[in-house]
Amino acid sequence: MTILKYQIYGGNSVGVYVTVNNSYGLYPSTLIPSTVDKIKSTFSEPFFPISIHNSSLIGVYTASNKNGIIVPHIIGDEELQKLETYTKDLNDDHQIGVIKSLDNAFGNLILCNDKGAIISSFLKEYKNKIEDILGVETIVYEYVDIKLPGSISVANNKGCLVHPLTTDEEIEIITDILKVDETDVSTVNRGIPYLSSGAVVNDQSGFFGLACTGPEMMRLTNVLML
Repeated sequence: MTILKYQIYGGNSVGVYVTVNNSYGLYPSTLIPSTVDKIKSTFSEPFFPISIHNSSLIGVYTASNKNGIIVPHIIGDEELQKLETYTKDLNDDHQIGVIKSLDNAFGNLILCNDKGAIISSFLKEYKNKIEDILGVETIVYEYVDIKLPGSISVANNKGCLVHPLTTDEEIEIITDILKVDETDVSTVNRGIPYLSSGAVVNDQSGFFGLACTGPEMMRLTNVLML
């Protein structure tokens, strides 16, 4: 298990640009080699360069687990072909789901692990398709009166961290849907409640914004069991 605190493009919002699951990770094609080396040395899973609609916001546009990945319909043909090549080499059963939704920041709209998924009401008409792509029970559920469960949370198969205003009742529901051992509140990067912006995690390792404080890191790593 490895933990890294670092920056991307000079900022602490590492989760905006990078994503990982328990099979592979993706990073922007424009990332400098030294940062790529840092990321690859943190995770044991293979990492691949990609863009989405010529954008580096990989963590914002995608949601994935070991079973599949959801990408927006604005992804270019060559970008999609690259993704198909990367995932086919790893797992023939891995699903790539292209969803044509007006709201397409799927990293912000979907919170998932390999056991369950929570999606925004913005995606309720795509619930069955998302469930098929990710291969897990999928629930439309929002908490803290925010319609972005993927943005205000971060999870792996062991634990989940959520927005600091999340209630005990909401925490119990989230824990049940994701089937994790523990869910707790936290922030990243000195008090920011949008946890996925400052954390990229799977079951083995974590990549966090450089501004994350000691108490934040202790809470994140303890709950996620990193």
